[in-house]
Formats: sequence, structure tokens, C-alpha cells
Amino acid sequence: MTAPAPARPREVALAHYRDRQLLVDAAGTVAGQMWSEVDPANIADSWARQIPELTAVVSGAQLGAARPADRYVDDALDVQDLDDEAASPIDPAGFAGHASDGRGLPGLLANPVVVALLAIQDGVDVARALLAGRANLDMLVRTQVADAGRLADQVALTARPAATGYVRVAVGNSCSRCLILAGRVYQ
Repeated sequence: MTAPAPARPREVALAHYRDRQLLVDAAGTVAGQMWSEVDPANIADSWARQIPELTAVVSGAQLGAARPADRYVDDALDVQDLDDEAASPIDPAGFAGHASDGRGLPGLLANPVVVALLAIQDGVDVARALLAGRANLDMLVRTQVADAGRLADQVALTARPAATGYVRVAVGNSCSRCLILAGRVYQ
């Protein structure tokens, strides 16, 4: 019996991406379920009552997305026969509990209400306005969880002197910007 072929950096990256995507999808699903409980007659107040719980959900997903960063970078360096010794491990908690632009998560998670109410103000029926709010919420939650993981990966990479750069990998239906950036080496 032959031993399995050693993993390549791309395989390590794709496995890491798939694991993170499970967290991103789960957080998006929970957020959507919570948004479906919004009272169409009282959008702002009914959503405001849910924001603390959703903040905890998103923070937990961000933490979960950041936790594997050290292991991932170690694995990626290891398959390239590079030293994976970190100057310091990352603190995953530092990537959770706030938006990637620095503001608080509760304020960001209130944005779907603004989207829905502005749509209603513009004459969109309530059901369609709520769908617009839900789409905005889904994008926000998914982005915040994925960003926490990506930022943790970058910090973990920076903490390893042997890592002199990285190659961006495009996955699935990537946008045109991501496709242009994919495959290049970044210092």
C-alpha cells in the first residue's frame, strides 16, 4: 500500500477555506432566521431586540473563523518545507466582537433596518423592503465572519519570519477583482 501524496499548499488553502465557509454559512443562516422574526409593523424595535443575540452569534463565528489561523499557516508552511515557527501565536479573541472597519458590531447589525425603512420610504412594499434588509444582513454577517478569519490568517502569516509572502487563491464563482488578484505572489 502506498502512502497518500503529501498535501500541496493549494489543497491546504482550499481545505481551510471550506472549513471557514461552513462558519460563514452557519452565521448567515442564523442571521436570516432571526431577521424572519422581524415584525413588519414595527421593524426597528423588533430588530433592535434581536441585535444583542445576533452580536453574540456573529462574535462567536468570528472567533471560530480566527482560531485556526495559526494551525493553517503552520500547515501551509510545512507542506512547503518552510520553518513554521511563530514569533508569537495570534489571539483569536482580538478578531471577534467588532466589525472589520473598526466599528462596533451592534451598530453595523442595525444597518438592515435602515435599508428596509429607506426602501419603504421610497415606495417599496414592506415585504420587498424586508427582503432587501435581509439581503443586506446576509452580506454584512458573512463578510464580518470571513474578514475575521482572513485578518487572523494575515496576522499569523506575518508572525512567521519564514513566510515571505502568500498567493491568493480564487474559489468558486469569484468576482472579477478576485480573479485578477488570484495566483499572484504578495509580499
